[in-house]
Amino acid sequence: MAERGQVSAGWVSLAEQFPATLAKDANAEVLKDGQTPDAYGLGIDKPGFLYADSSVSAGTVWNGAADADAPTYAPVTAQWRFAHNRLWGWAETGTTLYYGAYGYDATYIIQELGYVPCDHQESSAIVQVVPFGNMIAVFKDDCLYVIKNADAPSGDFVAEYVKQSSGLPVVGNVIAVDNKIYWANTTGIWSYDGNAIAELTEPIRDSLGTFSSASITTLNADFAERKIMGRHSSATKFIIGLGDNPALYDYSTSGFRFTTRTIAGADAEPLLVNKIAFAYQYAGDMATVNYDVKINDTWKTESQIKIRPAYENGRIEVALINALSCRRFAMRITSMTSGLYISRIMGHIKAGGVLGYSNK
Repeated sequence: MAERGQVSAGWVSLAEQFPATLAKDANAEVLKDGQTPDAYGLGIDKPGFLYADSSVSAGTVWNGAADADAPTYAPVTAQWRFAHNRLWGWAETGTTLYYGAYGYDATYIIQELGYVPCDHQESSAIVQVVPFGNMIAVFKDDCLYVIKNADAPSGDFVAEYVKQSSGLPVVGNVIAVDNKIYWANTTGIWSYDGNAIAELTEPIRDSLGTFSSASITTLNADFAERKIMGRHSSATKFIIGLGDNPALYDYSTSGFRFTTRTIAGADAEPLLVNKIAFAYQYAGDMATVNYDVKINDTWKTESQIKIRPAYENGRIEVALINALSCRRFAMRITSMTSGLYISRIMGHIKAGGVLGYSNK
């Protein structure tokens, strides 16, 4: 077995961690397996396989931020919400959040001050109020306030100014999942757990595409599988798998594409990839794969691969038309038959060493 980066001809794995998350901002040469610089239309419900899926989940609307009827004796004309066992209300152009006594949902009864000022850092109007965990998020167009311990019966509340440039320009672009709040604005997708704001779209910060409030109208969620969906009209534009390392999947473009990371010479020497191979599962009579290869910075179209499997699990190996000496190489699949599942993509290095790869 060749050591890592050693000059030795043989097969190397180009991709085998599926589904791959978008990572557009880093150089493609430094991406890890499981990251892709360009992909859309990926199936994500069968971990370990690359496949096309245009019928992605719409998720469900979160009902935790449902509006409440205006209560009797309301202090102002406001939009009202019932959360944490009390009423919360805010005027359309106001900076004050009103709250009623604990346990009352139809009648406004004042408790303590009965309101929380949300203007001690700036004076813009409240646009959305959302409960999450035991807290209340108070969104402005460009910033966020949070009331912690909002479930306390005492009613002694303070609005904490969290961060500038973390607002909610589209009021439907917010949802709570597992005691965290998630929202979209013009700079990406964000989350807050009561302690710190996290940027879910940091790997594509300079190439957001559809992952912003400019492209979606609502956020939905699959609460069981811990995913959020950016929606526009009746279409899912993106899905984010939640967790310590959020996974970003794009569905804003029709069709399918998956691009591998780029391999480069270990010592900047030329390399030559002359064959590609796929390990796959397919139960039909014939499947096809259309793909391109990148020679340095130029994409070149290869012949369509036709897979006629004798068994459901198989491996197909094809020689490249564009087998040219280069310093950087990548490949991308531009279409594939529905029902075809690829578990590994391999490249045969005929000449040259490969940075960060080893033969298997």
